[in-house]
Amino acid sequence: MNTTLWIQLLGIIFGLGMIYFTFVKYKRKELRKQEFLMWQLCWSVLILVAIIPSILDPIIAPLNFYRRLDFFVVFGFFALLALGFYNYGITKNLQRKLEKFVRKDAIRKEEEKKE
Repeated sequence: MNTTLWIQLLGIIFGLGMIYFTFVKYKRKELRKQEFLMWQLCWSVLILVAIIPSILDPIIAPLNFYRRLDFFVVFGFFALLALGFYNYGITKNLQRKLEKFVRKDAIRKEEEKKE
């Protein structure tokens, strides 16, 4: 078997596994319906691209990538940067909310002691 077939097979197995885990998270009420559908679409596109990688050629050719793998590496790098930035923003927001809550709680406890 050549390398391309193995990569395709791994992509399909990974996509199917992620579809299953997404479904499990949805059933446990850890994902809302919109999130579930969005992730299912993402994993389905991954499987489709793994089965028929040539469907990306109209996107890859104008960008002057020599190989599809180069495109995936660049796209993956950008996606990781975007997700990292998004996670940083969410974490900072939660940190601010937690600090605000702790301050209010400390003030409330101090006022209760005075009474």
